[in-house]
This record gives sequence, structure tokens and C-alpha cells, in this order.
Amino acid sequence: MTDQVAETAENKPTLEDFIEWVQATMADVESVDRSANMHWCSQWWAHPEAVKRLRALHEEWLIRLADGGMSSWWVDHFDAHAKVLFSRNGPFGECGVSHTERGMRRTLACEQPPSEWSW
Repeated sequence: MTDQVAETAENKPTLEDFIEWVQATMADVESVDRSANMHWCSQWWAHPEAVKRLRALHEEWLIRLADGGMSSWWVDHFDAHAKVLFSRNGPFGECGVSHTERGMRRTLACEQPPSEWSW
């Protein structure tokens, strides 16, 4: 293993780091207002789209933390994802004040493309 690969593996955030970051970051968010039809779910981990968006935010957070530019993280990254995450039509939109199981939420169906399909 090269030094660069070893260094990358050592610096990679763990699942625990990610969970801790979500909990700490969301605890500081004051802009989600239920009266303005904005939604959050305490079981955020049960929403696949939300997990992917939060993970992307976490990755950018780590980059900005190391390189500077936290203001742009808020404006360019958090605010953009927050518009989707907390919206009525976002991943938490059907949860209201309690979690709604996946089977009851709307999801997009996907079919396998035909074998002759290409991009």
C-alpha cells in the first residue's frame, strides 16, 4: 500500500463520524419551520435520498473545513440541498411530526433499459 493510499484510508470518515456530524449539524439548524411547510424526520437514516444528500453535504463540509470557505458551503451546498431536503415534496415531506415507513412513501419506479439501449 502506498503512503498516499494509506493516508486516504486513514482520513476517510467513518459511519460514526457521519452520524455524529448529521446530529450535530441538524441540531444547529434553525431554519426548518413546520409552519412554513418545511419538514424534518428524526429517522433521517431511513430516507435513502436524504442520506445521499447529507453524505454529499458532509463530504463538502470536510473539504471546506480543511481548505476554508465555510460561507460558500452554507450558500452553495447546504442551502441548495435544504430546499429539497426540507420541502413538502422532499424526502421528509410525508413524515410530518413522526416517521412514515418507506412502503407508505412515494418512490420512483425504474425499469431495466433494453439490452440494445446505449448512451
